[in-house]
Amino acid sequence: MATEFVFHLGGHAPEYLRQAAVEATREIDRLESTLSFYRESSEVTRLNRAPAGAEIAVGPDMLACLALAAEAARLTNGAFDAFTGRAALSAKRQDVPLHLAAVPGAGETDAPGPVVSLHPEEGIVRKLRSGPWLDLGALGKGYALDAVAELLAGWDIAEGMLSAGGSSLRGLGGKPVKLEIGPAQATVSLPGNFSLGASGFQFQAGHIIDVRPWRTTAPAARAVVVAPTAALADALSTAAILLDADQLAALATTQPGLAILAIDRGGKSRAYGAPFG
Repeated sequence: MATEFVFHLGGHAPEYLRQAAVEATREIDRLESTLSFYRESSEVTRLNRAPAGAEIAVGPDMLACLALAAEAARLTNGAFDAFTGRAALSAKRQDVPLHLAAVPGAGETDAPGPVVSLHPEEGIVRKLRSGPWLDLGALGKGYALDAVAELLAGWDIAEGMLSAGGSSLRGLGGKPVKLEIGPAQATVSLPGNFSLGASGFQFQAGHIIDVRPWRTTAPAARAVVVAPTAALADALSTAAILLDADQLAALATTQPGLAILAIDRGGKSRAYGAPFG
């Protein structure tokens, strides 16, 4: 996931919290080995290497992330797309990883449409198209925060906050949290058990790819999303950069607990839903 995870934990003795943090770190390592675009042994790589028509056995984490990606794509009318690995490498001016170098590109008969179909009852993913590459990106990072929060709940830790790269936050509970969001200079108050994702062109070049055939110039430079889970908050903050005001307003009404703050290049902000609006 190529980011730094930071745990702020409370409510127990320091030694107990250290032991829990060690287990949380192991959980992140486990997810990294499964969900990383850059790991040769990951399930993401196995899927990216597979030809059209193949059936790939995957674990519950991979199935959950693909289901979340499909939901984010549905909510944003395709603005979020987890299968932009090839385009992202080009935008970042990165070489193709050696473990994917021999994988052919899209064939002449390849047509737009779903890349995979999910069959959770069988524990498999069917590859429908061979061209696009899966790169879970921020969604994977948010999913890891959600998984760690669930693990820590098993340790009876319900006070603190988790951070991944500073742009993905997951509150565990406890007192409300006040966050300052610049350059909008907005201060928001969030309950202790919040999930927040932030995205913007200045954070990392090439991580926001618009593959929609009707794409237009991105109306926002930054977006901050509060959502029921960190995975959804991260995915939607990436997509929100690509949505106009009407689309953002509609997205904010799709489910309880969803709120969006979009900031344009001049620093002007638009807020949709509590706690932003």
